[in-house]
Amino acid sequence: MSQEAEAELASVIKMLAGRGFPLGAREVRRLAAQYSAANNLNLFQKDSAGYYWFRGFLERHKELRIKRPEALSAARAIGMNRVVIRKWFEDYEALLQNLGITDVPSHIWNADETGMQDHFERQRAIGVAGAPCYQLTANEKGQTVTALACFNGVGSYAPLLFIFKAKRLQASWCIGAPADSIVKVSDNGWITASLFAEWAERFVAYLPKDDIRPHVLLLDGHSSHIYNMPFLQLMKENNIHPFVFPPHCTHWLQPADKSLFKSVKHNWNEDGWQMTKESGGAGLSKTDFFKLFSQVWAKSATVEIAQNGFRSTGLFPLNSKAIPDSAFSPSMTTDRAMVPDEPASEVGLSTFYSTVLIAYLNNSLLIVSHTFMPRAID
Repeated sequence: MSQEAEAELASVIKMLAGRGFPLGAREVRRLAAQYSAANNLNLFQKDSAGYYWFRGFLERHKELRIKRPEALSAARAIGMNRVVIRKWFEDYEALLQNLGITDVPSHIWNADETGMQDHFERQRAIGVAGAPCYQLTANEKGQTVTALACFNGVGSYAPLLFIFKAKRLQASWCIGAPADSIVKVSDNGWITASLFAEWAERFVAYLPKDDIRPHVLLLDGHSSHIYNMPFLQLMKENNIHPFVFPPHCTHWLQPADKSLFKSVKHNWNEDGWQMTKESGGAGLSKTDFFKLFSQVWAKSATVEIAQNGFRSTGLFPLNSKAIPDSAFSPSMTTDRAMVPDEPASEVGLSTFYSTVLIAYLNNSLLIVSHTFMPRAID
């Protein structure tokens, strides 16, 4: 292929990857042959380019490489819409200005829950070629303990909430818990409206009493947060303003997801695997839960990680441009209908780009209703 032809093919591959539909090696080779046939280049004798052509193609386009794609639900892809996020940032900035805390990160908080499983696995390991590679685990499927964390823009952490799956709490389970933590149980180990309201009382008591300026508490849209009258009443009485993220956008907007929980999950799996190895595969009991969690929390709950979470999401310092353009690429598939005969100037892609995208989606039997998200184009 000419450099121009390969550049256009590479652009199609990058466009599909940005939209959430990355191609595998075989699909790229077939696409190259289809491109060749459509443009009467007759470069390949078969319906697929060869293996060595593919390797050379990657060598010539260093920006492309074989990667393990991360799962992204369709709801999250649709939710990260540029217009929606821009409007949310405008409302967020207006709220901070009205409260007079735009430059007061100690009064901007983020609270969220995550699940801590007692099941630890190595994602990659060295084994013997031609032989199975096993790793010893305590059980086939672990149980989950819910942990709620809350921190602000300067790196201060509020008391934690832990929820075990059980009918009754045993005192031995609480040994070694971080200071001021709340330890509770629920039937399924998940948070409830009453448990969240109980944590909120501890949060209010934690806040400094010598500073009467209002606080903002950033939350996701979980029902225990927003459909919770005791919690909302408590926030109103204490001049705390809950502000909810747009649906399915927390993977880019929430500081806890961007920094804290990534560190917690990494250290939890690393230290948990080490504990499993030292114990010969023994499971993590509820009595030993805080023995592991406390050392993980000490590594993860740092000022730097908290501040980085707020900075990388653009929540403090306030910066909507902290969200990269690539974050909105998956939503473009559902922002508007793309048809092959639409002028390239309107779509921003060549007719070949549009044809490939539609053909790829149709072959994958992916049908997206445009009623999920209004047509929103800059």
